[in-house]
Amino acid sequence: MTRTMPKFRNTITLWRAIVALIVAAGLYATYARFALGFAKATNLTDPQPWGLWVGLGTLCGVGLSAGGFAIAAAVYLLGFERYRPVLRAAVLVSFLGYSSVIAGMMYELGLPWRIWHPIFMWNRASVLFEVSWCVMLYSTVLALEFSPALVEKIPWAGLRTWYLRWHHEILVGLVMAGVVLSSLHQSFLGGLYLLTKGKLDPLWYSPYLTTLFFLSAIPAGLAITVMALYLSVRSLNVKLDPAILSEVGRVIAPLLALYGIFRVVDLSKNGALPYLWMWREETLSFWLEIGLFVLAPLVLLNLPKVRNNPQSLYWTCATVVGGFMANRLNVSITGLQASSGVYYVPKWTEFAATLMVLTLAVLVFRYAVIYLDILPKKIPPQLRWTAKGAAAEA
Repeated sequence: MTRTMPKFRNTITLWRAIVALIVAAGLYATYARFALGFAKATNLTDPQPWGLWVGLGTLCGVGLSAGGFAIAAAVYLLGFERYRPVLRAAVLVSFLGYSSVIAGMMYELGLPWRIWHPIFMWNRASVLFEVSWCVMLYSTVLALEFSPALVEKIPWAGLRTWYLRWHHEILVGLVMAGVVLSSLHQSFLGGLYLLTKGKLDPLWYSPYLTTLFFLSAIPAGLAITVMALYLSVRSLNVKLDPAILSEVGRVIAPLLALYGIFRVVDLSKNGALPYLWMWREETLSFWLEIGLFVLAPLVLLNLPKVRNNPQSLYWTCATVVGGFMANRLNVSITGLQASSGVYYVPKWTEFAATLMVLTLAVLVFRYAVIYLDILPKKIPPQLRWTAKGAAAEA
C-alpha cells in the first residue's frame, strides 16, 4: 500500500498570517540584537545581566527537553516496549528543544561569535564550561538517535541499509550517553545559581539546586511530550493509543510528588518556611509556581476521568509546563530582583526573538510528523477500501 503525501495548500490563513507576523517581529529583534546591541534590544542591565533569554530560552528549553532521554531510557534500557510508538516523537521534541536553546544562546551571549571557545579553551572550574559541552554533546546524541527517521528516506538502499545496521549496533551506547549527559546538564544548570547565595531569595536558593532542577525537569519534559502527542493526534492525521498518554500522565504524578516533598524538606532545612507567609511579590510568585507545578496537577492526575480523557490530560500537562516555566523564571529573575535593586521587565524584542525561535521549532515538528515516519499515521479515507481489499487477499 502506498502512502499519499499531503498537499501544501498555497493559501493565506489566519494561523499562517500569525506565524508570518511572529517571524517578521523576530527578524527585527534579531537585527536589533546584533546590529544595535543589548541596550537597544533588551532591558538588561549590569545588576540584571540575565533575563528572559536565559530564564525562558535556556533554563526552560533544556528542562522541557528531558522527555526524550526519559522515554528512550524506558524503551531501550528498561525494556518498556509499550512506549516505542512515541519514542521518535519524544526524541524529536528534545532535539528541537536543544536546537532552540542553541539558537537562543546566540542572542543571550555577549560575544556569540566566540561560542566555539569552550571546545579548545578548557576551564574545568567553570560550570558554564560543563553546560556548554553537555549542550554540544547531547545535541549530537539526539541528532544521531533521530537520524534513522531521515535516513529511511534516502533512495540508495545500500547506504540506507549500512547506516541503519551501524546505528543499531551503537544505539544502546547512544541512549546511555544521552541519559548521562542530560542528567548532568539538567543538574548543572541549577549549579549556575549556587553562586547567587545571599542574592537569590530564600524561597528558591538551596545548596541542592542541582537536585531540584533535575527532579523538576523530568515531569515537565514528559508533560510537554504528552502535549505534542495530543496535538499530533488532533490535527496531524496521527493514530495513537490514548492509553499511552494516560500511562505517561500516571508516571508524571509521583515524579511531581517526589519533587514537592523534596522542596518542602529543603525549605524547612534552610529555614525558609517563614517566607511562605509574608505578603510580598516573591511569596505570591512562589505559591503560583507551586500551585501550577505541584498542587493542581497532583489532584488532577490522580483522577481517572482526567487521565483517561486526552483533552483533560493535555490541559493538565499544560498546567505542569506553566508551573515549570514559572519556577525557572522565578529562579532567574523574580528571586534576584530584591537584591539587585532593579525591577526587570523584558523588552518586546526579547519576547519577539524567543517567540520566533519557538514558533520555528513547532513548525519543524509539524512538518516532520507529516512527512517522516515519526508517529503511526491513520489510513486516509480514499485508501481504506484498498487496504481492506489487500488484507482480504492476504
